[in-house]
Amino acid sequence: MHSPSSLWNGAIIDSVLQELQTRCRDENWPIHRSDTNLRALIVDRYRRLRTVWRKAQPKLTEKGTLETPAETETRLVAERETVLKANRQTTRRHNKYYWRTAVVKNLVKLKTEEKEDDVDAWKWLKDLITSLGEHGMSSEESGVENEVEAVLRVKNLPWHRSIERELDLIDLQRLLDGDIFAPQGARPLRRIRAPGNPASARPAVKGLPIALYDRSWIAELSQRQLEALHIADVPFPWMKIAVS
Repeated sequence: MHSPSSLWNGAIIDSVLQELQTRCRDENWPIHRSDTNLRALIVDRYRRLRTVWRKAQPKLTEKGTLETPAETETRLVAERETVLKANRQTTRRHNKYYWRTAVVKNLVKLKTEEKEDDVDAWKWLKDLITSLGEHGMSSEESGVENEVEAVLRVKNLPWHRSIERELDLIDLQRLLDGDIFAPQGARPLRRIRAPGNPASARPAVKGLPIALYDRSWIAELSQRQLEALHIADVPFPWMKIAVS
């Protein structure tokens, strides 16, 4: 399959464009698009189809021979599973950030109204989660513990400062205060953090305060790598928290 700008493909795209515009007028479609806009949609669709077609072509194996149809299918299935796995992990990070943000915001509001002594600690936890952002949440792999319980094994982030205790306080609060945080979606699974868990392949999040990076990891960076992190100038004072 050639580029959409080739003479042959260009003629076909023009033909498809004319056919669509004719149907739009004859069938009185509710939305009428300009030729330029519609052509861009057709070209984008063609490019995505060309990508799918290219991936489905047999590739050279390690033995220097072309894949058999069965080998091509196996490769495509594995690539699809990799994409789906990445999407699942992205969704988990998004949900984790959403829930943690909701927990700390609600607790700050409640404890401020009740004038409780640990309100400053929860304000600091809120700032911690907000500073890390969604991309600062760890990825997870699903698994089974003791052949019975479904769990999530938290991937280790080498660049990430160790904040297991702080995150556990937030996650536990969601489970304890069921009257405040109405259960929605799937039941939260137990998260297991351990040095033996797999390491995340995601690069370090850029632009964070230096206090949120692991000191040992930072010390091993070259000057160029350090500059590429674009570390935030705004300091993030660390707090040893005690909450009730």
